[in-house]
Amino acid sequence: MELSKEKLEIYEKNLQSLQEAADELMRHMKGYDYSFRREITDQKGEFCPEKLRSLVEEMLSLWEEMLRTNRYPKAGWVKSYLQTRRELYGLYLYLVMRCSLCEGGYYYALDRDQKERTDFAFLLENAKWFSRCWCITDGPDGTTQNEPAGGYDRQFGFHLYSPINHYLTFKELNVRSLDDDWALTPPHLRVEKWRYKTAKTGETGKTKQPEETEQPEETEQPEQTGETEQPDMDDDDLFYEEEYDDDILADAFPDPGEDDFWSPLDVLDEEDRTAWLEAEYEQESRLATRNLDLLFLVQQFGGLDEYRSACERFAELFRKAGTQIPQDFYQDLEEIVNVYLGQHKIAPLADTDKALNVYSRICEGPLRLAKSYGKELQWKAL
Repeated sequence: MELSKEKLEIYEKNLQSLQEAADELMRHMKGYDYSFRREITDQKGEFCPEKLRSLVEEMLSLWEEMLRTNRYPKAGWVKSYLQTRRELYGLYLYLVMRCSLCEGGYYYALDRDQKERTDFAFLLENAKWFSRCWCITDGPDGTTQNEPAGGYDRQFGFHLYSPINHYLTFKELNVRSLDDDWALTPPHLRVEKWRYKTAKTGETGKTKQPEETEQPEETEQPEQTGETEQPDMDDDDLFYEEEYDDDILADAFPDPGEDDFWSPLDVLDEEDRTAWLEAEYEQESRLATRNLDLLFLVQQFGGLDEYRSACERFAELFRKAGTQIPQDFYQDLEEIVNVYLGQHKIAPLADTDKALNVYSRICEGPLRLAKSYGKELQWKAL
């Protein structure tokens, strides 16, 4: 059956309407409208470290109580299960919630457009991204450790570590100088091969190695001992294989005057040169504005030392944690958030089973109506 353009447009509109209806329902199920901003700020809307620490402690305590009651009735099991997880998850909740209040910080630090939000769905979205980036790296001493692919500093919650560390060290800030020297991830871990682990199955994936370039074939060299013999050569023979006329060389490479300086712009016409200069000026102005905004954000950032210590402590724990903890990272955080939302009578964030149930109900209703309408048309045609 051939579909006309009109029918395809109708199908597309119907699918779009179905998607919008499903997204709207999921938005209510996931508690998108609930913000934790009021829980971590004072009456003036300013960040309050004590309230943030209290909120994180409450979320972890509710989760721990749920584990003791429903999953691990023996206290010893809960203690061993939470030995590293409680501090690790608490640090992550603190970092993401703290940075969620820094509007524009992700753009100022990384030059990437991402709008900060203060709802729990945004927190879990970043936790899922962090969990998907998990890999195992080979350290310089031969040991393996957990590491997010690409390093910590491009993960939300850790993206302000480099500028804050640079500011605390030098009391000034320049986005051009924010390189790996001030990052949370050592440079050697960014170029080492990564051994991926599948979060669901725990199986070792393929080893990702740097792309190899074709190397020229090596020819057998005679065995050499001591110093190698070199033929006697004059200084002129080192630069010229044959004689050239000095006049020809002078014409090819004229001696520039004292006031002459060659620039790539010299080969451009007037219009292209003007456009290039305008683009360069615009880029410099954008960098200057971004640097001032980032400097102002860092200077107004409450708890600089506490934030930096939290980043370093999280990285230390995560690198040494067993493989089971990174595998359970997102699922545990989702459970922590759901327990907290349920305690406050708020619709919890939907898991996969709930999401599939919602979509199936949305699709089954129109499908039943379509079948009924088709049968009705058949009866009318008789």
